[in-house]
Amino acid sequence: MNFTAKITLVYALFIAFCSAQAQEVRIQVLQQGKTFKDSSFYDIVPVGNRFWIGGKYGTLKSSDSLGNLTDVSYPNLHVDIYKIDRFDAQNLIACADQGVIYKHNLLAKTWEVIKVKGYEKACFYNMAVVNDSTAFVCGGNTAIAHSQKTIPLGFILKSTDRGRTWRKVYSNAFKMVWCVKYNPHNQQVYALMYTPNRTHLYALENDRWQRKQKVGNSIFHEIQFENATDFVATGGWIGKKGRIYRNAQKKVINNAGLIWGRVSNHKYDLYTACDGQIVLDNKTGNYKRFGVKLNDQFSIYEAIFTSDHTALAIGSAQTLLHITVVDSDMTASHAQ
Repeated sequence: MNFTAKITLVYALFIAFCSAQAQEVRIQVLQQGKTFKDSSFYDIVPVGNRFWIGGKYGTLKSSDSLGNLTDVSYPNLHVDIYKIDRFDAQNLIACADQGVIYKHNLLAKTWEVIKVKGYEKACFYNMAVVNDSTAFVCGGNTAIAHSQKTIPLGFILKSTDRGRTWRKVYSNAFKMVWCVKYNPHNQQVYALMYTPNRTHLYALENDRWQRKQKVGNSIFHEIQFENATDFVATGGWIGKKGRIYRNAQKKVINNAGLIWGRVSNHKYDLYTACDGQIVLDNKTGNYKRFGVKLNDQFSIYEAIFTSDHTALAIGSAQTLLHITVVDSDMTASHAQ
């Protein structure tokens, strides 16, 4: 390598280093409860120009981009709402505890409550909508979602009529199915299945769930697909190290605990973790952990970007955070 090439390489590395070091995250605590017994927020999704938040004890709220909350009126059965998805622009669906499904039409402002027979003691923990009529839900014994040790009794159900009726397409007494996910890049459905000390990735092929690979030696709670073959899985252990796995590339995040989820825009990947911690990556593999002191070691379960540089994050005990990413580009523009 000649002298000019060396100088160019050093300069490029210096610029990348300065850019990474200049990046900071500001976290504002908008609200939080006192203990884990307070109702938690589990999912946040865009609905129109607002964001709906579902959670424990049937919590359902609407927020603006600044975190100002209002209650959403609906036929509340006071069971935990774990995930919210949509069949199309007007029709929402939410999966809940004790075998409950909620459906809502935004235009007609109507609600439908579905109780799936045989799943009264099960949690519908995660959901994947495939098209305007087909969806999957997964989960296990409701005690698992409430941090109790028991036989998982894991399952996956499928609906082909917009969630009105459901049939079982997978079950295993000894596996908890934490996540079911549709990959739009190859039109295939996947699931993360957990047995003690290991998580495997399964794919639905020819109406059978086929084990594709071992993801890791811990709980992996969420998986997202970047193309037909590449995925990002998040997990770890509560109170220990977090894990972000990109296929075979493994990143350990110290002092993060279990990493619950990931939200992405064109500039950043934002990961939500335990004890008020979030992790930021600026699309270069430069993971940086930031945190805020809360009333207890509350987990941050989900986040959603509200602009290129701002996000709302939700978690245990109705914790609501406003997050601002401050990078070198923003600092320069503010100085002008």
